Amino acid sequence: MSILQYADDIVIFMDHDVEKAKNMQLLLCVFEQLPGLKINFHESEIFCFGQAQQFEAEYSRLFGCTLGTYPFRYLGIPMYFRKLSNKDWKFIEERFEKQLIGWKGSYYQ
Repeated sequence: MSILQYADDIVIFMDHDVEKAKNMQLLLCVFEQLPGLKINFHESEIFCFGQAQQFEAEYSRLFGCTLGTYPFRYLGIPMYFRKLSNKDWKFIEERFEKQLIGWKGSYYQ
């Protein structure tokens, strides 16, 4: 399992295993109880690929989430089930360049 987290957003990557997913759902429910925080499962999405796609309806019911489609964006970065190509990163580079121009302009004034 891998976790990608920023502020109040989180992406959990798991291998296809329904029993482990049930355990994860239980842990998330316990997490809600401890600090009193609320996980908005109805605002969350499940993304499946490979063999897990045959069980995506079961995963969706288990977590109470809708099924998402690829590609999706997390913090402005496209997320795929494959490695990103150079073309996929081009627009991110352009966004950074635009930000740098503004930062350089305010720094040198």
